[in-house]
Amino acid sequence: MRIGFNLHFSDDFLSGVEYYSLSLIRALLDYVDGNQYVVFTNRPDLVMRYVGAADALTVIQAPYPRGRPFRIFWEHALLPSFARAESLDLLHCPCYICPLRTAGVPYAVTVHDTIAIDHPQWCKRSNAAYYNLVMRSALKRASVVVAVSRASAEALRRNCLVDEARLRVIYSGVDPLFAGRASPSQMRAVRARYSLPEQYILYVGNIEPKKNLVGLLGAYRLLARAGFPHGLVLVGHRHWKSGRVFREARRRDLAHKVLFAGYVAREDLPAVYQMAALYVCTSLYEGFGFPPLEAMASGLPVVSSRRGALGETLGDSAYGVEPTDPRAVADAMALMLSDDGLRLEYRRRGVERSRNFTWSRTAVELGAVYRELAS
Repeated sequence: MRIGFNLHFSDDFLSGVEYYSLSLIRALLDYVDGNQYVVFTNRPDLVMRYVGAADALTVIQAPYPRGRPFRIFWEHALLPSFARAESLDLLHCPCYICPLRTAGVPYAVTVHDTIAIDHPQWCKRSNAAYYNLVMRSALKRASVVVAVSRASAEALRRNCLVDEARLRVIYSGVDPLFAGRASPSQMRAVRARYSLPEQYILYVGNIEPKKNLVGLLGAYRLLARAGFPHGLVLVGHRHWKSGRVFREARRRDLAHKVLFAGYVAREDLPAVYQMAALYVCTSLYEGFGFPPLEAMASGLPVVSSRRGALGETLGDSAYGVEPTDPRAVADAMALMLSDDGLRLEYRRRGVERSRNFTWSRTAVELGAVYRELAS
């Protein structure tokens, strides 16, 4: 089969959806034989950097400049013609939306969440407006819609975006990069590069409203007042509506304890996880939740919200908390930092849990969907 991918990058600060797409293509090349993959992208350099060259891979420069209007025009007006010209058997759109025009081939679409529809206040206004306007019509054209969790599938059903016959739940994988151990010299270099404190609690992800980082700062303030010496390190790119988070962190009792490390290079993340004492996630919603699972794979105990898909993906391998209750979050962090036995138990549980999510399984399950569509 010849399978196309529509892969768009807004900038160099890759996050979950982009890494999903790149990891999926790499896994399909590694674990599903006999297919040819054609990737249409505005950033061939990023595809080659993270996926690499392969005989079964063709990367085609999408002819549009950077910017949302150009990307939308490409996706809906031009992509179907490119798909026909490449004689594809199917086109996979791994980021919510497929073309409104038919390309004469089946469409597979991955939907990671329905936040733009259910919680538009957590999104850029332009994102919420676009997805509310287009997603329902676009998904009607999809032959198969892949949800990355049962929680995301239920959200699709609740919003009547897809019928049951076309819906598949296929979990994402955890990058094997995080199961490897960083050397002492790597750890020293990474600590110096990002000015990491000796002891710290870690968060990884975009700085944006759904992550509830104001709530995390409130919980951390209570922990610091209780005498715990750990700093709080927030790793991630600054996104929309993040000003309140930075204002809260500048308050007198937090300013010298909270570090915004910014965007951390992928190859440095394992060391950042492994040097931390604890990972904390206070998200109000996640469609899958890569960072807590990456933390688990790195051997880090996790305190986490259970909202959205987090209870489903993390199971009892994370210490569950109500993310809007700062006292409960602070108490959970204090307990985990104080009890060596509990911390070791959650390390063990986390490593075992993370092993359930492999890109090889994702690729094999998706490969079966591709064969179903082609037949």
